[in-house]
Amino acid sequence: MVAINARAMIVSLPTLTEVFHANLSVIQWALLVYDLAVIGLVLTLSRLGDLFGRKWIYIIGFLLFTFGSALCGLVQNPAQLIACRVIQGMGGAMIMAHGRAIASIVVPASQRGKALGLTSMAYHVGYMTGPTLGGFIIDTIGWRWIFYVNVPTGLATAYFAWKILRDRAPSDEPVQVDYLGALLLLITNTCFVYAMNQFPHLGLAHPLVLSFAVIAAMALFLFIRTELRVKTPILDLDLFRNRLFSTANLSLLFITGTQSAIAVLLPFYLQSLMGFTPTQMGWIIIANSVVIIMVAPVAGGLSDRFGSRLLCTIGSTIIVIGQFLIASLDRQSTLFEMIFPQALTGLGWAIFNSPNQSAILGTVPRDKVGAASGMTVTTARIGAVIGIALSGALLTHGLYTGGMPLEQIESPGSWGASPEIFLGAFSQAVHVINLFALFAVIFSAIRGGSKD
Repeated sequence: MVAINARAMIVSLPTLTEVFHANLSVIQWALLVYDLAVIGLVLTLSRLGDLFGRKWIYIIGFLLFTFGSALCGLVQNPAQLIACRVIQGMGGAMIMAHGRAIASIVVPASQRGKALGLTSMAYHVGYMTGPTLGGFIIDTIGWRWIFYVNVPTGLATAYFAWKILRDRAPSDEPVQVDYLGALLLLITNTCFVYAMNQFPHLGLAHPLVLSFAVIAAMALFLFIRTELRVKTPILDLDLFRNRLFSTANLSLLFITGTQSAIAVLLPFYLQSLMGFTPTQMGWIIIANSVVIIMVAPVAGGLSDRFGSRLLCTIGSTIIVIGQFLIASLDRQSTLFEMIFPQALTGLGWAIFNSPNQSAILGTVPRDKVGAASGMTVTTARIGAVIGIALSGALLTHGLYTGGMPLEQIESPGSWGASPEIFLGAFSQAVHVINLFALFAVIFSAIRGGSKD
């Protein structure tokens, strides 16, 4: 459900800019605030699951996500949509805080990679369904229904979670919750992401950007100081002493950042330049998920035998190659030339992700697996937010320097009227973004031995 909604939102971006007569920088906030909510809350919620049990946090997450979806379908302007996406993000944080953790602890350690591969496969079934279903819904019954379809699914899933999941017995030992650490983490992440999002538009020296950057830095300092002193920290900083844990998270940060950025840019190439409808576009971009569904369980099983270093290095390298091919698309590109690079990045992600997740969760004791799982979600979402903000800034800068009039830049529906300018900006933005993916290759290669 979460994956379907995320991909349907990506497909709907060009439609939403037209419906609300808003520019891309405004509509992007419908994506960004969701990630802000997830980033700010998921690590705390994961740790609370370690301490008190995961079942009810998981169930409430589905109910809250469903409620937020229903509200999103009723909105009348961008501000309302952004506010309702915050509610969705809070529910999404509860779901994502515990999904992987549940999958990793109900199987033996020797099968963890395979279990996480199946989890990745399930997520990408939603990722594959999202563009096609979202595009079809937008073309037929309207964009509001990309949110309404979550309501019956969310209620059913909450019911199944209530019936099937078992929660651990409550402990008689008192547990002290690190509320101060949770608050400082929320302030750190939200202020950092807001400052990072605004500096391409306002400049690094702008008082607003500087203020939020300073607040984020101060909150981070206080958070680290707090976590080093409390008995049950939200984030055990000793985890980062493990080279495999640290490098695996850094690899994940750069991969998710580049993939999220390109996922935002690609629909505008397909729709604004090439003239595909949302439905047609949805069928084109599912190649990524089709390959992931087929390969992720296999890669997860291989990681149980061979470790993560080789697989993650190969996977991230394949992603770099696929993204380079996406940057090389032009007006004469064939349908195969559009689909093949996405299939290639899907293959790279499938080979990279399950072994990477298994490596991260395998480095921590059982009572901290929730916090480690939450850390992977936080890392991925911070990467996604950075990527989304960077994509908009790079594309807008390319359109401006290419000579596109300001009023046309602020109207994405008219970008196709200046195809050469748009194509130059698109290609340059993707090439720059892809340079960051090289860091994922480097961190994958230096993470440790093949059995780590």
